[in-house]
Amino acid sequence: MSVTLKINPKNFKQLKNHYSNNLVNPVPYSEFRAKVGNVTITAYTSGKVLFQGNGAEDESAKWSNLGSKAPSKSKTKESKQELPQGFANWTIIGNDEVGNGSYFGALTVVSCYLPKDKQALIKELGVKDSKELSDPQIRELAWQIKEIIPYHLTVCNPIDYNRGVGKLNANGIKVSLHNFTIQKLVQKLTKEQLNNLEGVLIDQFIPEANYLKYLKNEASPYTENLYFVKKGESHHLAVACASIIARDAFLESLETLGEPYDVTLPSGAGVNIDQFAARLIKKNGIAVLDKTAKTHFKNTQKAIKIAKL
Repeated sequence: MSVTLKINPKNFKQLKNHYSNNLVNPVPYSEFRAKVGNVTITAYTSGKVLFQGNGAEDESAKWSNLGSKAPSKSKTKESKQELPQGFANWTIIGNDEVGNGSYFGALTVVSCYLPKDKQALIKELGVKDSKELSDPQIRELAWQIKEIIPYHLTVCNPIDYNRGVGKLNANGIKVSLHNFTIQKLVQKLTKEQLNNLEGVLIDQFIPEANYLKYLKNEASPYTENLYFVKKGESHHLAVACASIIARDAFLESLETLGEPYDVTLPSGAGVNIDQFAARLIKKNGIAVLDKTAKTHFKNTQKAIKIAKL
């Protein structure tokens, strides 16, 4: 949950005095930053005060008399949440997933911790959106990134994915995987790294409110300083790193899952995939799909029809 208030900077002193015992390291372009329970309060020089975390609405309500609620830019599927000024230079965890739109292969989710002092090196490697890189470039960059920064990779193979769809839905599974992966990475970080962590940016696949709704089903939800924006890799290199490692793992899954059947599984969900799936089940039986594909896709019924089963 996040709430932004537009407050006259003249009133910042009143806020800062109130939170004087809860001040933490400020971020770029901020007057001050504080943390009260699960809520982080960041007052920016622009006059905006951002309240984030469980209880943000209640905490921000204390100051409603000093300002007005800024309009949210993440209420519709087409809009993007406004990231704080200078966010690209923050030390954050970036999250992305690959394989969501492909019938065959695993769903891979990655969290990457990118500190400020490693950004220049990551840029020098040529890191950018994985969609702009060839598969050989992905393979070459992935192992280099893994050597430089902390990360966690979660691979959800088709058998587990198909089982999960029966209990949740595709978005519910993705939220669960993102939350799990963030938690695993956080556990790997040192105390110093955690102290320097300024936020978590998730490449947005559903509106923030929906993500937080699904998150309530998790036994251990991670909610601290979450940010959501579409095309996250263009807003922070941490997400670009995550997308590259996730893409590399996805490509590997196409090979390893196809190995028992002497094929490399194809990526995508088009007509060619229907034909490929039909040939696969003709040769190996219908059960092969549960081990290699996301069976709730429409490709399943189309393949069965082509195979005339």
